[in-house]
Amino acid sequence: MPVPPLPAFPEAAWTRYIRRIGLVEREEPAMLRAYRVVEGRNERLEGAVAQDVLVSSAWIDLFSPTPQELALVQDAFGLELPTREEMRAIELSSRVYREAGGVFLTATVLCRADAPVPETMDVTFVLTGRSLITLRFDDPKPFYGFHNQVQKQGIRLDTGIVAFVQLLEAILDRIADVLEGTARDLNTVAQHLLLQGDDRARLSSELQADLLRRIARGHDVTAKARESLVTLARVLAFVAALKEVVSDKGLRGRLKTMLQDSQSLSDYTAFLSSNISFQLDALLGLVGIEQNNIVKIFSVAAVVFLPPTLVASIYGMNFRHMPELDWTFGYPLALVLMVISAVVPYLWFKRRGWL
Repeated sequence: MPVPPLPAFPEAAWTRYIRRIGLVEREEPAMLRAYRVVEGRNERLEGAVAQDVLVSSAWIDLFSPTPQELALVQDAFGLELPTREEMRAIELSSRVYREAGGVFLTATVLCRADAPVPETMDVTFVLTGRSLITLRFDDPKPFYGFHNQVQKQGIRLDTGIVAFVQLLEAILDRIADVLEGTARDLNTVAQHLLLQGDDRARLSSELQADLLRRIARGHDVTAKARESLVTLARVLAFVAALKEVVSDKGLRGRLKTMLQDSQSLSDYTAFLSSNISFQLDALLGLVGIEQNNIVKIFSVAAVVFLPPTLVASIYGMNFRHMPELDWTFGYPLALVLMVISAVVPYLWFKRRGWL
């Protein structure tokens, strides 16, 4: 059964990945986008926005903002947004805290899951009054999709906490989709490892490399998804304890469901990790068996041809007094002796089941 090829990555994905690792200058523009409800519909605002309009917005999204855009938002809300280095801090007290002006929540989000090498990025959510501010330096698929939903599907962003909950639901849905795709790919690897007899293709070097790449990519995606889920669970637990949420039964229920979903996905990543470890061990075991078979063939061949070589070596010596050299049937007898000395070890190995 042929191995299904790895998912083909479109040229745009490769280009974004190359830009990410610094081989091509980044072309995405810095951007500030905001949404507010006007006459029952979302109004999208971009670029230079008045401070009073920003304060009335439900969601302000800062994507690789310029210093001017950062200053505009900070002055409008009277707060100080964390730097990119501060967003990468691992301590819980540095990622989830409350200050005058808002609640600061930093989570790690799985990004570029469809690229050759998946990545993660840090996103800071700031809940201040009735607004949500997001600060990020990459464009993961959940944000891109959520922007489209807000514009095209008419999702109303009445308050920042509602936007926050809906955005985190989109992030969790994306992680679930990525893990589902990873499980399907690992299932393909399992099919090759479990097929036996004539149905199992010989593990050629190309097939071994392909299966190892699949397993390695599955491990990378699973590990980064788990890292993201751990930070999201911290954020959800902190928000669930806020008095604004405790007093709202609907929001409290949605956050509880999201916490359960994140825990379920974390458990699923643990299952995938154990599955990946087993598949890696199984693949390396099969590769070892293939190598042992090759070594065994060479060993048997060496043992089979060793006696004929000994006979030929003896009669190839240049001694003067070797009576067999004068025999009429000496040469045929030597050939028969060499054949017998090769066949007997072969039949012995065959009978013992070593071949």
